Amino acid sequence: MIPNRIVRFLEHDANLAFAGTRDHDLVPRGHRISAWQVGSNRRTLTAFVSETFTDGLIEALEDNGEVALTVEEFPSHETYQFKGRFLRHRPIVADDLAIVDRVRERFARRLKSLYSDAPPNVLSDFILKPTLAVEFEVHDIFVQTPGPGAGARLELEGEMR
Repeated sequence: MIPNRIVRFLEHDANLAFAGTRDHDLVPRGHRISAWQVGSNRRTLTAFVSETFTDGLIEALEDNGEVALTVEEFPSHETYQFKGRFLRHRPIVADDLAIVDRVRERFARRLKSLYSDAPPNVLSDFILKPTLAVEFEVHDIFVQTPGPGAGARLELEGEMR
């Protein structure tokens, strides 16, 4: 299971995310993520993707099932990468948009501390309205925060290795 401290980070601190996939020819593709949600079982994550960033996404996931989701808190750059296996996708529902609004608000609030004169909509418009939800089972979590611990694998709760 995803550790409690990482769940807290995802639900209260993190404000930016990017997913990586690869096609059958191993060509990588990036997908900006609007928000995310930890599954009730704490074994899955659902990423909410704007239509602008869905090109090739489902095809790659259905082909090989591999996904890497990197989530960070800007501007501190505390960052974690979640690797796992694609489970399913679906259209966005109203409850998803409330989650996106919370991430958008966190992002704009943190950016406002750096760009105090920027109009609020300029800061919040960076987080796009999603059209697609992609759920995957988390198999690995890696610390990606710059510093001496970068690259370390975190142990999932209940994991026996």
